[in-house]
Amino acid sequence: MRMEFYPEEKDYFFKKTDGRVKLVSAIFSIAALSTIRTWEYLAACLGFYIFLLCLTGFPVLKWMRRIFFPVLFAGAMSAAAAFANFYAGRQYAGIDGAVLFLRALCAIVVLSSVIYSMSFRELVFSLKVLHVPDVLVNLIGFTIRYANILTDELSRMKKARKARGYSKGRNFWHTATMKVIGQTVAVLFLRSYERSERVYQAMLSRGYGGDIRLLSAPARPGKKDFAFGALMAGVPLFFKVAEMGAFSWIMR
Repeated sequence: MRMEFYPEEKDYFFKKTDGRVKLVSAIFSIAALSTIRTWEYLAACLGFYIFLLCLTGFPVLKWMRRIFFPVLFAGAMSAAAAFANFYAGRQYAGIDGAVLFLRALCAIVVLSSVIYSMSFRELVFSLKVLHVPDVLVNLIGFTIRYANILTDELSRMKKARKARGYSKGRNFWHTATMKVIGQTVAVLFLRSYERSERVYQAMLSRGYGGDIRLLSAPARPGKKDFAFGALMAGVPLFFKVAEMGAFSWIMR
């Protein structure tokens, strides 16, 4: 079964770029972004990357809806860190919070856009060719492949509660609501464990041994792939060098 993150979308340049190049470029980009301490440079990197995605035909609007909750979580954590610094009496607590949020936002944008532009098969093949340990490749693959199973289980549990006349609480913090959420998480965990046991036994019966085998070697990346990867990783590196004052002689 071929699993696509955007099965309805046509091919575009960012999607056709070699997956190995995109993953390596994303890692170097995030490593460089995590060391930038100036919010203006981080905002410039973010704007450039989104512009690059739009330029290559990436479905930005649909992708933004998918990363809404990770961005919301990053914003909440950054606001909490900024409030803690402000309460501790540190100067520029708001700027530190903005820098932390922009770092997390840039990392989410870079990594999620790379993953969402790849098919499941391409992602697993790229990780395998890059010599990522099979344990990590299996964990990533199973997480992506069987995430829908948990969603189906949760949907059936909701229908069962509704069929038994369940009514929602007055608000999220209501005692009955919190009790139902706790019970749902516990039952979902038990059902997931039972389902995983059945899936694992089925995989063993089909000859699964824990290793990943490539049926065919992926095509070698071309010059365009390397050029695009160098551009992805080079822009945050450029801003990091600029932050260090390497280009201050231009302003003289």
